[in-house]
Amino acid sequence: MRTIFGLLFIIASLLGITFFKYYNGSVIPYPTLWYISFVILGLLGAWLIYSATRKVNKIMDQHINSEVEKFKTNAEKIELDFDKCEFKSGSFSHQIEDPTASTVKLFAPDSLALIADTTITENVIQSYLTYTDSFKGEPCKFVSQYFPFDPSMLKFHVLKHHIILYIDRFDKRKYLFDLKS
Repeated sequence: MRTIFGLLFIIASLLGITFFKYYNGSVIPYPTLWYISFVILGLLGAWLIYSATRKVNKIMDQHINSEVEKFKTNAEKIELDFDKCEFKSGSFSHQIEDPTASTVKLFAPDSLALIADTTITENVIQSYLTYTDSFKGEPCKFVSQYFPFDPSMLKFHVLKHHIILYIDRFDKRKYLFDLKS
């Protein structure tokens, strides 16, 4: 409901701002005051949309966390055996625009192209593991999600038993790798 009111406020604000920007009549007193009030109405609409989406995201995060905790309590907990793990890197590099260059582009859009390249290379370091074991007498292969560190650090966490594998007792296709804090 907040989102709908926010959108209505923004639409009304845009219409009012457009009208009073070009208004030259004398019938409506204080057009500048009306213009400012419509700007405030637009900001209020943006705030309503932002707060509504933030509230929804918070509720979704709480729901996901409760589902994960419920899954962990009902699943079989397995500490990983280092010898049954295979560690793989998923690291990559990509080009992103330099955030400091955007300010210069705002004030002098053509001058920056002459000075230097405005992109920087960002290196994303991540790794995952595959764990091969038998579950209820059947050989199974479990592939983890990506962890935000390199394979040597992932090996360290497995050796220190910081990573736990949770497997659903009834469906081996449902599993979760959890990094203990």
